[in-house]
Amino acid sequence: GWDAIVAHDDALATQLRSGLRSIPGVRVLGPQDGTLPLAAFVVDGVHHALVAARLSAEHGIGVRHGCFCAHPYLLRLLGLPDDEVQRFRHEVLRGDRRDIPGAVRASAGINTTAHDIELLLAAVAEIAAGDPAPVPYSQDPSTGDFWPEVDVEGWTSEDRGPGSSCARG
Repeated sequence: GWDAIVAHDDALATQLRSGLRSIPGVRVLGPQDGTLPLAAFVVDGVHHALVAARLSAEHGIGVRHGCFCAHPYLLRLLGLPDDEVQRFRHEVLRGDRRDIPGAVRASAGINTTAHDIELLLAAVAEIAAGDPAPVPYSQDPSTGDFWPEVDVEGWTSEDRGPGSSCARG
């Protein structure tokens, strides 16, 4: 029933947010509590799109990255000054999305387990610790997404559609 669903969400929300906050180099954005099992975060020194790509390609974990259709709010959470926002806007208008600001958003559903959250936290901790990727990644300037440079079905440049996302968890 609903009580069990709410308790499940509450437990995952607490585990996710407190787990992310405990990882050195990770900053959780937005409300620090709540009952929804989701969190937006950044990893110091690592582009949000690269975090998403590594979680997907190396760990099979699907997340979203970017501004989540909440650009003004996210830019405020990131603490970006107006001149920097204008620079990003100018680059995007020129078709270059490589430096566009953003964050990573992880969310859990009714079928997510505490073990799933632990796997996510371990993967984020690995990236935040600076552990090198097992393969090189390249960034698509038109989308800002990173892709692993591998010859594996589903990941090759021929498998990508225009504007396709790298986050294939």
